[in-house]
Amino acid sequence: MGYSRDVYDAAEAELARRREAARNRAAALRDKVISRSPRAREIEQEMAYSAISVARAVLDGGDVEAAVDTIKNKNLALQAELASLIAGQGEDAPNFEPRYTCPLCEDTGYTHGRMCSCLSALLREEACRRLSGMSPMKLTDFDSLRLDYYPEAYDPRFGASPREKMAAIFRYCRDYAEAFRSGGADGSPSLLLTGPTGIGKTHVSLAVAHRVVDKGFGVVYGPVQNLLHRMEKEHFGRAEGNTEELLTGCDLLILDDFGTEFLSPFYISCLYTVINTRMLEERPTLISTNLGREDMLDRYGEQITSRIIGTYTPLAFCGQDIRQLKLRERIGG
Repeated sequence: MGYSRDVYDAAEAELARRREAARNRAAALRDKVISRSPRAREIEQEMAYSAISVARAVLDGGDVEAAVDTIKNKNLALQAELASLIAGQGEDAPNFEPRYTCPLCEDTGYTHGRMCSCLSALLREEACRRLSGMSPMKLTDFDSLRLDYYPEAYDPRFGASPREKMAAIFRYCRDYAEAFRSGGADGSPSLLLTGPTGIGKTHVSLAVAHRVVDKGFGVVYGPVQNLLHRMEKEHFGRAEGNTEELLTGCDLLILDDFGTEFLSPFYISCLYTVINTRMLEERPTLISTNLGREDMLDRYGEQITSRIIGTYTPLAFCGQDIRQLKLRERIGG
């Protein structure tokens, strides 16, 4: 996957931060242990001298293998003694070496001349973050959802009150986010959030995104129009990046305001590619839309609509326009 230079720079800066943090933690641990146990410094010096002893054994000739074994065994004993001293001070570390986030590459991003999986993950996460514009996710969570905006009177259309129905949807979406898994037969299902404007679909979508990101998954969230426009600019060489691969490959894709975007044959083709690829690869997608089934069919045709209706779990939102209710609150009724 191709990434812009600023994405690489951000990922490399994060690796540099991790390396520095690991080294600072190691140095702080060393200073703490040595200040309490001078023997730790002696052990360090003796282990450093053992390397010189090996070189001398080779130069002196004689039974080199026996000499090296003796030095090796002594060094192992010193390592065990140091680990015991550190543990005795309540620290969880075997020695004073930095403990990197990624032990494979020691937070350099490369191992055996190839890009490490940790750098690949950072690049993907950074690209997803930039594409999504993550700031709204950080401001929205399930705890900020308010049920008191939904009528509590029984509605025969739902067999319950809108408040009861929405409480059940909120619980389902919270559980969905908590148990989220991406890809494969055991992965989370795709969701279709439907209902009129202003009744909480975007808020719930962002709350799901926020929690799934916190769990370490790669999420792309955005209004469909924005994401398609980005794909168009890249396709015709007016922008860098590979949004299509991010949309098809991220752990969770959230398409907000589905049905409000400007339509063109190119956009229809892009939507089909993204939705179909994610369905085939069993990657979950969350779509929020004001469209009903027939409207969706008229707008997108059978190919796209059948994949959404046939494979997504539907969640029908109900209630009054919350934006209008909040406006009334601000102006005093």
